[in-house]
Amino acid sequence: MSSSKSAKPKVHQIITLALAALTIVFMVFYGSLPVSYDYVVGSIADQDIYAPRSFADTYETQRRAIVARDTSEDVFVRSDKQSQECVDRVDDFFDLAEQARKNAAQSRTTQTPVKPSEVASQLSVNVEQTLDVKINPDDIVVFFETGTSGTTFTYIREKTISMAELIMLGDVNDAILPVKINEQIDGFNESSPSYSKYASAMHVILTSILEPNTVYDEKATADSANNAYNAVINEPVMIEKGTKLVESGNIIDEHIYSNLVDLELIRDSSFNLIILARCALYVLIISGCTVVYLNIERKKLKVETPVFYLLIITFLVSIGASVYLSTLSNLLCIAIFFAAVCATYLGTQNGIILSVVNFLFIWPMHGFDPEIFFINMIGIILCSIFAGRTDKIINNAALIFFPTIATITASLAYNFLIGNARTEYLNSIVFTFVSTIASLVAAIGLSPIFELVCNAASPVKLISLSQPGQHLMKRLFLEASGTHSHSMMVANLADSAAEAIGADALLCKVAAYYHDIGKLENPEYFTENQHDGVNPHDSLTIMESVAIITKHPEDGVKLAKKERLPNAIVKIIDEHHGTTYPSYFYRKAVEDAKVRGLEPPDVNNFRYRGHIPSSRESAVVMIADTCEAAVRSMKTSDVQSAEQLIRVLIKDKIDQDQLINSGLSFDDIEKIVIAFKQVYAGVFHERIKYPE
Repeated sequence: MSSSKSAKPKVHQIITLALAALTIVFMVFYGSLPVSYDYVVGSIADQDIYAPRSFADTYETQRRAIVARDTSEDVFVRSDKQSQECVDRVDDFFDLAEQARKNAAQSRTTQTPVKPSEVASQLSVNVEQTLDVKINPDDIVVFFETGTSGTTFTYIREKTISMAELIMLGDVNDAILPVKINEQIDGFNESSPSYSKYASAMHVILTSILEPNTVYDEKATADSANNAYNAVINEPVMIEKGTKLVESGNIIDEHIYSNLVDLELIRDSSFNLIILARCALYVLIISGCTVVYLNIERKKLKVETPVFYLLIITFLVSIGASVYLSTLSNLLCIAIFFAAVCATYLGTQNGIILSVVNFLFIWPMHGFDPEIFFINMIGIILCSIFAGRTDKIINNAALIFFPTIATITASLAYNFLIGNARTEYLNSIVFTFVSTIASLVAAIGLSPIFELVCNAASPVKLISLSQPGQHLMKRLFLEASGTHSHSMMVANLADSAAEAIGADALLCKVAAYYHDIGKLENPEYFTENQHDGVNPHDSLTIMESVAIITKHPEDGVKLAKKERLPNAIVKIIDEHHGTTYPSYFYRKAVEDAKVRGLEPPDVNNFRYRGHIPSSRESAVVMIADTCEAAVRSMKTSDVQSAEQLIRVLIKDKIDQDQLINSGLSFDDIEKIVIAFKQVYAGVFHERIKYPE
């Protein structure tokens, strides 16, 4: 029965979180949905349209990519075969020339000598027939003149072929070939000036016979064109946020229409579905990370049901408000409102993390603007630090002042680093100031209502309850001074122990102040409040005494609820004795039964009617209460004896299964013992004896 009751709130919370996530999806969707238009190509724009965010101009990028692809140069590669054929053709020319020289030499001995011009003409005919190359006879007649010896001809032949080989070693196209030939001829003239008269003939031969040795590579050309295309696509044309896309009265051409489509500004149901899917995925990813964090922190993060629903409502309110505020200005955001509320109830760490999650849901509505992200992160962190402090009361003015100064400074720093204009500085500062002030004033102004509705143990509420002027604290001091003194000592022990194990030290301390307020119903029946040796229990039966003693947790719960103490303190009051029993009266009853010859009484009739501790804080107060009462009762005055007694008492609580639901580990128990020792070391220290 009890297990089903404890599981019920968890089911409700899971359902609430699921519904909240679904609500967030639609709020993010509507908040980030851009203004849309019914334009088509050829429509007349009835207003100026500006880019709501920076984006890649796909139309212009595609156009430039196609131009780059179509204008890329053809790729030619060197052909070894063609290079060698050219060299061989030069060699073939000189074979024909040498044969012509031999024929001319023979004609001089056997018949009428042949003129050099005739030999050159015949050679020109042979070259054209054999090599399909036309050479003017006048350009090569120098090879057949009387002054050209066989040695000279051989030298010119070798040099010309060598030049051809050198030229053909590189990639030679139509443009480069004449340049290379001229370079070789110029080099020949410089190195062999005595043979310069042959340079012209050599130039003609190389120019007439040599051809480009590069051939068209279809695959390489296609790859080059694709590379040129991809290079442009990979570096798209960017249009900055705020750029005017179209002016009122202008025609919507294909380029402008494409840009409007890219920005999802054209009204189309398919676009809306795409945006909704994106928002759902975005929310799902962030929610998943949040669930992982909450699952890890679930033992430390015990949130009461009213606080849980309060945080859900404020979480959704800050997101819902941004749906409207983002349309007024990109810098209007109240994420700090949730940070102040969350950190107040859950502490600094949880305040920062959950507020960052809250802002991440808001961010898409502001076009993922980096400026608002930077400013709000600074504000969230500082606000959570101040609102989540539990060591002292933070003045409301300080809670407003410091985060406001921090966000304004962040705004100035961002605009300075970006190098924005002066008007943008002013605009950013004004909206940042308004957002921060409005968020914090709203959080502080609504805090009394939040506390009234939730009755939660916020740091501010706890610190307020810890003041000596509180109504119940005054009553304890005046009506049950011994209980008041006992509670102060329990508070010191609980505070030290909670801090040692990382529990909520402020809650433990304040709960210890109030844990025995039930004794105000019958203060004189508790030994610490008895004076002059008068003990009212002497006139009561054992069971009457037990009824009064064991009833004080119940009376405390009733009084705490009447005074509207936070639920966490009420729970600790109920659990600080667990289901133990007052051993003094039980032993007395056992001895009495033994004297009468009766069976020992049932111990269950002597037990407190509370519940065993359900949190580390409740267990700490239980142990501190037990140890303080025992150490006071035993009148122990040294640390070693106190430690032994503390360990015995804690072991007794463990043996009675009082700590099984507390979440305390054995390591925590050891830290608690050490913390108690340190407190008692200060209590038991020797004072200086002053002279009379």
